[in-house]
Amino acid sequence: MIEKIKDDRFIKKLLIIFLAVQPFLDCYLLYTDSIINIFRFSPTTIIRFLIIGFLVLLVFFNKNNKKSRKWVILYGAFILIYTVLHHLTTYNYDISKFATFKYNFIAEIFYILRMMLPLLVIYITYTLKITKEELIKLVLLVAFISSTIIIGMNLLTISLTSYGGNYKISGNIFSWFSADKPGPRMLASKGWFNSANQISGLFTLLLPLVVYSVFDKFNYKRLTVLIFCLLAMLMIGTRVAALGWLLILGGMLFAYVFFCIIKHLNFDKKAFLSTIIVGGFGGVLFIFSPLVNTNEGFNPNKLDAYLKENKININDMTVEEFLPFSGINNEFYTELYPLNIHKPFWEYVSFDIPDTKRGGNRNVQGLISKDIESNFSNNFSPILGMSYSRFENAKIYLEEDFSVHYYTIGILGIILFLIPYIAIIILKICNMLFIDRKSFNYFSIGLLSSLSLTLVVAYLSGHIVDELIVSFYMAVIAGYILQTIPKNFLNIN
Repeated sequence: MIEKIKDDRFIKKLLIIFLAVQPFLDCYLLYTDSIINIFRFSPTTIIRFLIIGFLVLLVFFNKNNKKSRKWVILYGAFILIYTVLHHLTTYNYDISKFATFKYNFIAEIFYILRMMLPLLVIYITYTLKITKEELIKLVLLVAFISSTIIIGMNLLTISLTSYGGNYKISGNIFSWFSADKPGPRMLASKGWFNSANQISGLFTLLLPLVVYSVFDKFNYKRLTVLIFCLLAMLMIGTRVAALGWLLILGGMLFAYVFFCIIKHLNFDKKAFLSTIIVGGFGGVLFIFSPLVNTNEGFNPNKLDAYLKENKININDMTVEEFLPFSGINNEFYTELYPLNIHKPFWEYVSFDIPDTKRGGNRNVQGLISKDIESNFSNNFSPILGMSYSRFENAKIYLEEDFSVHYYTIGILGIILFLIPYIAIIILKICNMLFIDRKSFNYFSIGLLSSLSLTLVVAYLSGHIVDELIVSFYMAVIAGYILQTIPKNFLNIN
């Protein structure tokens, strides 16, 4: 039994099974306050920590992997040093003027450990040498499970809405075509998943490889998964999902034609026409789909009506009078960053910032984050960050990955936890173009598109690279890409 546990094939099966069941672990019920109060953390996160920790130990102490241990230990040492310095420079801010900007040591350590988990998955995947067939099967299975959850719950009208808390949708996909249908916010659905942003990021990651699989080995099972993915992305209703599928599908079709011409790839008419038909079907549905606009912003008509009614000029308005017409969610200036404490900031935002730059939660979060940095940071903050727990406790967690990480974990934290993805992409491109040109193929484009598009979406929409439902699969793909790069190119002994 012990020998079986140590076997790489057994460890690989455990990893693949664990990754395949992630959509079930992301059910919103496991993130409710009542559940978290029992365990102090979501049981999903605890399960993930335990299983990844177990797999890492099995791989690390395998006698066949001795050469990689020094690199793992060295990287771990860097993270440990960073964690100590990060704590020492962030725990003792003067927050007398911003009481909610509180530091929580346990939450901070927990967050850093959570950011480590995908790096460990990269290590496990790279070491176990997951095959192309195993990766494609995993992608198709996860895409099928995730899309089926969203489609099934939408059809039964029991899905959560994509926006606005844990509300149920008011109509299913058939309601899209009704003349008296509810608004987009009550039709956009995310199944049982915890966040629409995260699940949009997940489909952005999976779809390029789902499209590739249809051309790699055409059959109706794979085509069905593609159809389900497009339906699910349209149902989610975020701009990333509802528009992203069209960009990805079009890009992958273009890449397929390119490689058929340049690399003399066999042109599969059946796969190509089927994908075109699926794309056309998606395009028709898109016209009726519940695309949600989250940046309604400034409404000059309401302001003009107020000015005329009160016979005053906009220059005579106080910040208290102007903010209700500014397009800014009133929660920001009444609760999260109160006007009575931060009045100079809100005067600056109201009268010096163009309405296009302050409308929408993301813009306001960015402006507040900059103000927090200018008022509460120290000399080490740009390098080591101002802490995740402070921004999370203040409920001002910027919806723009990389930018928010600059504030929370700093430049050094970004280098340690996020730059590995970018480095792997760059290494693969350099190897593909200058060393091993045979690896410049349709599959490589699918892999690179999957990882790079997800990083772009993470920056544009936020709350993606932090979330394990997405970052685990990013890590598997990154680990697979890394194992396709020759060791002599990486100069690894």
